[in-house]
Amino acid sequence: MTYDDGILEVYRTTNAAENGAMPVEELVLLHSHYFRYQRLGVTRYYTAQMAHKEIEFLVAIPDWWDVIVSDLIRLKDGVTAHEETTYRVQMVQPGTDEDGLRMTEITLERVKG
Repeated sequence: MTYDDGILEVYRTTNAAENGAMPVEELVLLHSHYFRYQRLGVTRYYTAQMAHKEIEFLVAIPDWWDVIVSDLIRLKDGVTAHEETTYRVQMVQPGTDEDGLRMTEITLERVKG
């Protein structure tokens, strides 16, 4: 399997405020990966809609990484609309590709606002 659709950046929100101060959220880049778009199945799409989630993409990255549901994703794939949008991880599924190599599938929802 090739991962040549672009680069995926994984961010996590941290509190950048000093001790005792009001929380200040800051995005911290955890890691970047080459990725590929996966086929978003009809069942997954409509199940998400029933839960009032708007799933945009299903992507895959090689190997198993520390990606969790609250992480944020930015895609660098040459499409301006994608690169200007932040996506929230809705599901993470470690597995193997058709070559038996470890990969992680990540379901993405567009962050509103």
